[in-house]
Amino acid sequence: MSKSKIFRRIVSFVIALSMIITLINFSTISVCAFDTDYVNEEGMDLGYSIINGYSKLSVKNDYTTFEKSAVYSGLDISSPYVLAVAGLFYITNGVDLDKVFTDNTYALSTISKLNSFLSAMGVKNERAKTLKTELEKSGANITSSFDTAGIFIIETDSDYALNLMNNEDVDFVLAGGEVPKSMKDLNFDGKSDYSDSLLIQQYLAKILKYQDKDEDAYIQFACDVNQDKEINILDASYLQK
Repeated sequence: MSKSKIFRRIVSFVIALSMIITLINFSTISVCAFDTDYVNEEGMDLGYSIINGYSKLSVKNDYTTFEKSAVYSGLDISSPYVLAVAGLFYITNGVDLDKVFTDNTYALSTISKLNSFLSAMGVKNERAKTLKTELEKSGANITSSFDTAGIFIIETDSDYALNLMNNEDVDFVLAGGEVPKSMKDLNFDGKSDYSDSLLIQQYLAKILKYQDKDEDAYIQFACDVNQDKEINILDASYLQK
């Protein structure tokens, strides 16, 4: 494998784990998880908004609930040291990326090992430390805590989860807290198929609209089925094959 491919896989791994895109199906993963252009503040903010949008819409459509949620208070993955440490972990632990993206148990186990490794290597996450104190004071039940990676699995209610999205120490909240069957799911039935293609056509006709920026970010992401960064009839046709 060439050095450039190794680098891209390391960056993919770092972004995926740090954003809990580990919890998103590998076959439908967004380009934002694998494009090094997204390793910047604006790109990461878009990724966070997409996940928040998925959470809001999946709950509104009764597909998931906030009773179990994954909350992320992230490290600065643009830091060369964080990239280097996570890259070392990826190489030396033989991480199976396909399994990370499709197996929630394996993903959480990998995050746990990464969390311990980051801590042992002296990486600190002050934002996550502050957030954990707030979560504990609020009475939210923390079922899993990865303090350095900045990932907390909590049990809470919708109002509190939605408020967390506006917390400066929170990057996003993932409703359900587990691997979604598909993140290209416009009608929230757990799969991408012909029914979703009809909704893509509604989006193109400007019928499918959302005022909430997070929800709109997710819809744009989900409509771009072929991942060419454009939304057009080709995306609808892709699901009609």
